[in-house]
Amino acid sequence: MWHMPHGILITWATITEGGVQVNTWGERFWDKSQGYSEAARAVMAEPGGVAWTIFDARIAGIARQFQDFKDAEAAGAIRMAESVEALAKLCDLPPDALQRTLDEIPLGGVDGLGRRFRDIPLEPPYCAVKVTGALFHTQDRLDIDGTARVKLATGDVMPNLFAAGGAAVGVSGRGDSGYLSGNGLLSAVVLGALSGAGAAKMLRKDDDDA
Repeated sequence: MWHMPHGILITWATITEGGVQVNTWGERFWDKSQGYSEAARAVMAEPGGVAWTIFDARIAGIARQFQDFKDAEAAGAIRMAESVEALAKLCDLPPDALQRTLDEIPLGGVDGLGRRFRDIPLEPPYCAVKVTGALFHTQDRLDIDGTARVKLATGDVMPNLFAAGGAAVGVSGRGDSGYLSGNGLLSAVVLGALSGAGAAKMLRKDDDDA
């Protein structure tokens, strides 16, 4: 998730450790156990394309392991309050709706959206950060062969054009639900190595032919 308006990445640990996301009505609106790729689509479909990630000081302490979160705090992106009502006022959210949303978290159970919660409640001081979706990678792009050479529509390969990372077709599929953590790094490292080896081989051949 991307903080509005500072443009700072907000770690998904704020959710996996027990935080929730609410829309501008103060209501939870999707199953956050699906993952952060799906989060972008879900959040962008809400009014204004934004949501508020709600968590607490315990989770903030965990999130500080990530430099992006510390940068967000330094920029004033993280709002904190000692009560739900005060937090709602800081975020311009309906206080009754936000309180009801937090009260209805099924500790140790599954909510109506399909997310299973741990039995650790959110406690004051509460924290909130305004987020939206962001595009970090592409999926299902240029078709390639086993050496990372780009394939033409005819099935032939281009001998001097390679693709790696998000520029190349990957294993994630076309939709956001197909992305798993690490897939982007996997395709970047492996296809990058293949591309580099292929390009080096071409250069050696050119030198030999010269």
